[in-house]
Amino acid sequence: MLHHICAYDQATFDGKLIRKSFYSSISKADARAQAEQYKIDREAAKLAGEAWVEHDVTFGDWGKKWLETYKKGKVKDNTYDGTYRNPVEHHLIPHFGAAKLDAIKPVDVQAFFNLKSATCSLESMKKMRVCLRAIFETAMENDLCRKNPVTKNLVLSSQKKDTVKRTYTQEQYDIAHAFAERHKNGLCILVLLETGISRSELLGLRWEDFDAKANLLYIRQGLVQQKDSRTGKVVTVSDGLKNDHRNRIIPVSPDLAARISAADRVVHKGNTSILTEYIFHAPNGGPFTPMNWTNRVFKAFMRELHAAHPEVPELNPHELRHTRATLWKDNDVDLFSIAKLLGHADLDMLAKRYAHNNVDTLRRALGYGLGENKKSADETP
Repeated sequence: MLHHICAYDQATFDGKLIRKSFYSSISKADARAQAEQYKIDREAAKLAGEAWVEHDVTFGDWGKKWLETYKKGKVKDNTYDGTYRNPVEHHLIPHFGAAKLDAIKPVDVQAFFNLKSATCSLESMKKMRVCLRAIFETAMENDLCRKNPVTKNLVLSSQKKDTVKRTYTQEQYDIAHAFAERHKNGLCILVLLETGISRSELLGLRWEDFDAKANLLYIRQGLVQQKDSRTGKVVTVSDGLKNDHRNRIIPVSPDLAARISAADRVVHKGNTSILTEYIFHAPNGGPFTPMNWTNRVFKAFMRELHAAHPEVPELNPHELRHTRATLWKDNDVDLFSIAKLLGHADLDMLAKRYAHNNVDTLRRALGYGLGENKKSADETP
């Protein structure tokens, strides 16, 4: 028989009593003794100036509380969903959920990441580490555990191969560009090809973001689909950019500026004329949802391009961004300028991703040229 007793503990600022339960398979007196010992231990910790640890709090309980208290509504919904909720609910809680917070040790954390290394990318594991460290930091602040097991000795590695980002060669780029110039929906493709902006930034462009006289695009917003943290419904929002570096000005060619200026700004529906807000808008004049634009416009264009020119593969919008950066680099545009144009904050990351230097490229950068008597990289001993 399992004996149960409830004890009440004044734990909130407004004096509200919180019920705590104690169980014993021996007797109700034993359960009562546990409750008394709990009070004694807590008071002793206070007198000694030590942290009081609620040993019965599980990682799963605190992980959910952490999301609700520290993250939900404090960051953008798409950031909350991708950076915090998904790592916690899909990875951390399924693994650590039933464990008591104070029972999780550094070796347990390392074992978890060793396990994840087989199926998760390094970037995904870094998000898990950020969440895990913050969950334990706030748990310590709330006297739920004594130490943070996410230490500086934690090693992250991934066996999962990075997704290969495809790019167009200069010749393929030129074919795609020429095809877009003649295509009915080619203007948005030309903007992607020439500027390297992202899909969300393209769809977030308003007419007020375009300076036709100075041939400039002002990147101020990103149109994204995300789950509303309050309702759980998927919504399309235009709510700023990922970071301050993404807020930027991009010069465009006079030809591209002229094509944007000539684009329709009015949509006619029956006897009604609608002045559009967005440069690239849905048929009804409103904003495109990212997936609708991808399926109706972008993929349709790519299929037609590939059918007409089989040597040109169908890329996705992010691969066009990667293409633009790679071609800039191959044409000796410096990394700092590329970072400014793309809105990258991390120059080191940009160097790793786009600096595909070979010996010949380095020679050109140094102004040495490629004389006939120069050895190729393959011939260098």
